[in-house]
Amino acid sequence: MENNKHHLITEYEKGLKQYESFSDKMNILIKELLDQEKISYHSIENRVKEKSSLAKKIDGKNKYQDLGEITDIVGCRIISYFEIDVEKIVALLFKEFKIDEVNSIDKKKILDPDRFGYLSYHIICSINDERAQLREYKNYKDLKFEIQVRTILQHAWAEIEHDIGYKSNIAVPREFRRKFSRIASILEIADDEFSRLKLDIHNYVENLSKQGFENTDINAESLKLFIEQSNDLEEIEAYVIETLNLTNLSFSEQMQEANISLFLNIINTFTTYKEILEIQNSIQKNKELIKQFIVKWAHARRRLLERFHENFEQKDGFIIGYALMLEFLGTNHKQGLSSFFPSLSLSEREEAVALAMAIYKDITRH
Repeated sequence: MENNKHHLITEYEKGLKQYESFSDKMNILIKELLDQEKISYHSIENRVKEKSSLAKKIDGKNKYQDLGEITDIVGCRIISYFEIDVEKIVALLFKEFKIDEVNSIDKKKILDPDRFGYLSYHIICSINDERAQLREYKNYKDLKFEIQVRTILQHAWAEIEHDIGYKSNIAVPREFRRKFSRIASILEIADDEFSRLKLDIHNYVENLSKQGFENTDINAESLKLFIEQSNDLEEIEAYVIETLNLTNLSFSEQMQEANISLFLNIINTFTTYKEILEIQNSIQKNKELIKQFIVKWAHARRRLLERFHENFEQKDGFIIGYALMLEFLGTNHKQGLSSFFPSLSLSEREEAVALAMAIYKDITRH
């Protein structure tokens, strides 16, 4: 037995660089696959089993004759936010890799119905035949690796179990078992509820896109949908693009999210708006003024004009900001105006507000 263990460790050391390279390749590939399918995830971690850990596994199992029988030398852990995304990830893995179903485990299926605790998929994969023909993967076609897929709450429970030192309810001292199970069940219920909440929000947006914005409160989802669907915003954008002769157009979801967050804060703090239709009415009422203001503002703030020419981001909602500025200018609401320049110093904010007021006076003069 000891001679066989020595042989396995020697083989492992010879192939270590290949295992490390394989781990890096799988990390990149899995991220690309998830991004292509637009499946969100919290993190992806790859590792190659350390020699000491491998030696312990060989001693513990006492059955390995060949290094290829150890299927988790290269391992990957994908942590998702929601249980429904776990199922999407698993389906994707089955589609994109060759799966060793005999050695793969779905912890949910082996956990007794009356038990709560650590749930996770442990899937043993290898490169599929089609991908194995590619030059960058052909050296790894005979290697297997393990992918663990779990939610962030399942991961939290697994880490806590590991820290406490108990792998199951049965192992817990009797006086603590009820508390142990209760906490585990709460996390499992929370996992289900978060997935349900995500689905509810998705259905809310779907219904909103069909029914329109009447009686719709202002929130991140409704504001995002308004930005994407508003003909008025599209008309103003088109005017700005044509008037300023902008050619480098793009879209940034990150910028859109940042603008929505800023505008929600401004709306809740400095306005009485409660519904999307109030924003829509404001834009329609001031549409021509908004067009003129944006153009004059860009010319007056040269760096902004340069940035527009470098990269003008469409449908990021920035026009809503100008619509709010026009409302504040109409009521001489200087505090509201200042809120659009959080990164500027006090004197710079005062200068920007004064400039905005001068432009507003100019375009409303006639």
